[in-house]
Amino acid sequence: MRLIDHIVRLMVAGILAILLPMIVYHSMWDANSSTAGLSTFEFARVMLTDWAIPVIILGVLLSMAMIGASYLVRDERIENLLWEQEGEK
Repeated sequence: MRLIDHIVRLMVAGILAILLPMIVYHSMWDANSSTAGLSTFEFARVMLTDWAIPVIILGVLLSMAMIGASYLVRDERIENLLWEQEGEK
């Protein structure tokens, strides 16, 4: 079992060693790129007009995930339920 763990770790490290340089040294990161970057105003305009619906859907999904996570984390042991019902005395 430990051998498999070490092999998986080596594979992940190898994949990262291959992918990270490919991403870091890609031509899209060149400073002399012909495309100009978005200004803050242009970014806000695009997010609030072109991407408004996907951003709203993403916000709803993230809210549902957080509510679900808080529901799953709650403690339902009988001692805690009785303590909550009795209150502080």
